[in-house]
Amino acid sequence: MSEEANPTPEAPAKPGRLARFGWRNVAYLGFVVLLIPFGIALEASGPGGPDRGGGVAAAVMLWAIVSVLFFLVNAVLAIVAFAKGKPFDHALLACALPFGLVLLVMLSSVFIPY
Repeated sequence: MSEEANPTPEAPAKPGRLARFGWRNVAYLGFVVLLIPFGIALEASGPGGPDRGGGVAAAVMLWAIVSVLFFLVNAVLAIVAFAKGKPFDHALLACALPFGLVLLVMLSSVFIPY
């Protein structure tokens, strides 16, 4: 009388919220958040007076360069995933993320008084 234990198939683990959002998207948002103290630190160590503003400008330029590269890489990944018939929702969201952040920054400067 040998009884074999039939293992019950377990449902695959449900991904967490961050995994559903996409890890590269989380990394990009983390990079943008870290640019804020980076720009402030560069601004504090720079000159004062009329020459002020170089630290913030450097942070904005770095943000622009990384955002363009992030968009291009994710556009290629979305096209490749679409061509192969794989899900491309993370890459498509990543393409819209830099534009959404720029829009958020522009709208926040309109609605937040100085």
